[in-house]
Amino acid sequence: MNHSTSEANHPRPSPDMVALGESMLTLRTRPNQAAFEWEVSGAESNVARYCAAFGLQTAWVSQVGTDLAGDLVLSVIEDAGVDVSGVRRLSDHQTGLMLKETVADSLRVRYYRAGSAAAAMAPTIGAEVGRTTRILHLTGITMGLSCTCNELVLSLIEDRSRSALISFDINWRPSIWAQGDPPNALREAANQCDIVFVGLDEANDLWDTSTADDVRKLLPQPETVVIKDSGNGTHADLGSRRYFVPALDGPVVEPIGAGDAFAAGFLVGVLRCSDNVEAALRLGHITAMSALSQQNDVGPIADDATIQRLLDLSPEEWLSASLDLTATRDVVL
Repeated sequence: MNHSTSEANHPRPSPDMVALGESMLTLRTRPNQAAFEWEVSGAESNVARYCAAFGLQTAWVSQVGTDLAGDLVLSVIEDAGVDVSGVRRLSDHQTGLMLKETVADSLRVRYYRAGSAAAAMAPTIGAEVGRTTRILHLTGITMGLSCTCNELVLSLIEDRSRSALISFDINWRPSIWAQGDPPNALREAANQCDIVFVGLDEANDLWDTSTADDVRKLLPQPETVVIKDSGNGTHADLGSRRYFVPALDGPVVEPIGAGDAFAAGFLVGVLRCSDNVEAALRLGHITAMSALSQQNDVGPIADDATIQRLLDLSPEEWLSASLDLTATRDVVL
């Protein structure tokens, strides 16, 4: 992208969090209408956008085409307050596309990302990624896009000269993996990271595990393993200490994006209150409700006063609390 002289003379401060991965233009049918709506989707940029909404300095690194889809993707992510100066534009590759459609009252997602600009990412794009940030966020999605993307993620994980904490979301997407041994590859990558996110359903599909203890045995090396148990709640295993916070009650419009929102909230909690894991888990659940409450992957977060009230609840009060973000920014507890 082109940047003005003013921006060059006044560089952005070092980001608190950098996320790397593909984002796509997403089309979906409008409810009960013969029309379409568009949005921007991508696990890593979703996390960056939520972190920016909390006031963190965030950056997103990727590649997009020089097409209209690339323009729209960059515009939405930058407008969310995310630094996109590390995004490359390729004239000979298209930007990825995702279609959401409702069939027989169930949501079906189709990806068109083979040969995309992001799938062409290689280790050269990551030379300076994460050098001056506190958290570098990666996912297993990028590993599955292509051999060069897999090499890129592994090079970032294995380069321990970076001072950043490495956050890794398994994000198991079987449809994008066309090569290799995904269960083993994801397990080996995750075991080299500092913070790992994985759903119990993903772990069961990948490794035939059924409990949080089983997952931790397979991932003994990360300092923190966050294990999401669907609508029941989330575990955080720090080795010698284990935590569990039940999910927050509230209306669910669409589940896509909730895992990214949870990861963002948890990472914000890690940066702001590293000694309070339960608060980080609660902030993850609070942020997840932003995605669950509407169709877009990224929705408006609750206001500061509401978030603080929820964080201040006793464990017993938390069990009966709920958060409704479906209609307006005015929330109901």
